[in-house]
Amino acid sequence: MLDANHFSLLPCSKEDISAIASRGHFCFPPFDPTKDDDPVSLDTFFCRVVPNEEDDHFSKTYKLIENEVPNEILALASIANSGFSFGSYENKPANLRNSGYNESFPSVMLLAFGVREDCQGQGLGSLAFKKLLQMIRESSIAGVRLLTFHPLENAIPFYKSQGCIENYTDEFEDEVESMFIDIWHKESA
Repeated sequence: MLDANHFSLLPCSKEDISAIASRGHFCFPPFDPTKDDDPVSLDTFFCRVVPNEEDDHFSKTYKLIENEVPNEILALASIANSGFSFGSYENKPANLRNSGYNESFPSVMLLAFGVREDCQGQGLGSLAFKKLLQMIRESSIAGVRLLTFHPLENAIPFYKSQGCIENYTDEFEDEVESMFIDIWHKESA
C-alpha cells in the first residue's frame, strides 16, 4: 500500500507543462489506435490544451509526485470552476436536497485526470484522486460543494470505487452523462 505522506499534489509549473507537451503522450502510447487524433483524449488535453492554460486562464493543472523524486510526474489532474444542476429536486442525492441550492451547485470540474502510462495499476490514481479532493477542501474554495466530470467509459469503475456517483442522460437511462462527488460529504472526506 502506498504511503500518502511520501507523495504530494502540486501545481504544474511552466517547465512541467513544457515537459508534458514535449512527450507527445502521457497516459497512452503515442499511437494508441483507439485514441489517435481523438480531440477529447487525455493525451490531447495534456499535451495540447494544458500548455495554453496560463494564457487562457481556463484551468489549472496539478501533478502528483513522489517527494523523493520531485521531477517525475506520476499523475495529472486539470480542474476549472463550474456549476452543476441535477435538473429536479428528486434527482438530487438526499444529503444535498435541503442544502440551500435550488438550481446549480457551485462546483469544480475535473477536466482531465490521468496516471502516467508506465505507472498505471499501482494505486497512484486513487492516491492522486484523494489528494485532489483534500486539496480542494483545504483550499476552501468559496461555495464549492461538488467535483464533477465527464468520465471516459472505461474509467467509470475507477471513479465509482472512489465514491463518485453516476448522473445519467435524460434520453438514455443507462448512459452515464457525467459523474460527481460531494466534496464535503463525510464518506468522501
